[in-house]
Amino acid sequence: MSFDLSIVILTCDSVGTVERLVDALLAQEDPPSYEVLFMDNASVDGTVQYLESVPIADKRIVNVPKGEFSHSGTRMRAAEMSSGRVMVFFVDDIVPIGPHFLRQLTEPVLSGTVPAAYGVFQIDPERHDPIDAYQHNLWFENLETPVGPVSEFAWRWLPGAARRQICNFDNCASAIERQLLLEVRFPDVNYGEDMTLAKRLLWRGERILMVKTARFYHWHRSSFSYVLKRMCIDADLTRREFGHVIVKRKLGVVRAVAVRVLHRSWIGLTKLRIPLRQRFYWIGYNAKVLAADFIGKYIGNLRQEEIGRFSPLDLRLLEVKRRILGEVEAKSVKRY
Repeated sequence: MSFDLSIVILTCDSVGTVERLVDALLAQEDPPSYEVLFMDNASVDGTVQYLESVPIADKRIVNVPKGEFSHSGTRMRAAEMSSGRVMVFFVDDIVPIGPHFLRQLTEPVLSGTVPAAYGVFQIDPERHDPIDAYQHNLWFENLETPVGPVSEFAWRWLPGAARRQICNFDNCASAIERQLLLEVRFPDVNYGEDMTLAKRLLWRGERILMVKTARFYHWHRSSFSYVLKRMCIDADLTRREFGHVIVKRKLGVVRAVAVRVLHRSWIGLTKLRIPLRQRFYWIGYNAKVLAADFIGKYIGNLRQEEIGRFSPLDLRLLEVKRRILGEVEAKSVKRY
């Protein structure tokens, strides 16, 4: 049987999060025809039992053993198993906003307007960080869409920040023609398979659309170490693939964190209508996350050939970077 869409949802011990996504999918009005593939990474918390109970007629639960998951390889495996005209990729902890989200996200691809599209992440101020929500929920309004194509010649003349921005494809909620994906394929990387795929698509002469009406909630309450590691990996990818260095000097880290903490503290104290205790909590949380964010970016940008012999701190941080990248490589890369 063929479908308009093959929806792929990656899960791993997802009880407590994936239910909200499933409920939102079941509440969609007049959606295109679809099948769902749950790619489950050896969950042990009852996720599989929950997925088996979900009232979706056309669904498959595919076991991805420990050591065989990767963001690129697992998605390509799902694409090869699917039968829909358009692949739709979700992570397990997004919450689509509104009953027409699925149609809004996929209609530009189903209609042939563009071969790839992605939704817009939002932060729920009632459930998540209200300071981050206040500052970032309109982040997409002034961005041009669609983007592309971009020749390799033109790419060389673009600033690194512009390259990164036009490749802002997001597999938290994305849609792409299945046949095109099977031809171009997600690059075999441990992180950023969506952004690096976008680069391939633009060089190929394709266009990518950010669907500003297809909005979804996505946010993590994160520890200092998690944010630092994630931003280290992100900065390494951003420099390698797009030639963009976000922060180059230790003093730049201090300045960036100080300015942003002051700004978010001002938002927390003057713009939010929540109890004072909650304001101080979220101001402290933002200070922690911002410090981890920029320290991680600084570490991720380090290169051996740029570090002098008399920079012992940078040499130690470079070892931290190698350890972080090594952990990701060991845990998440399996070639299909």
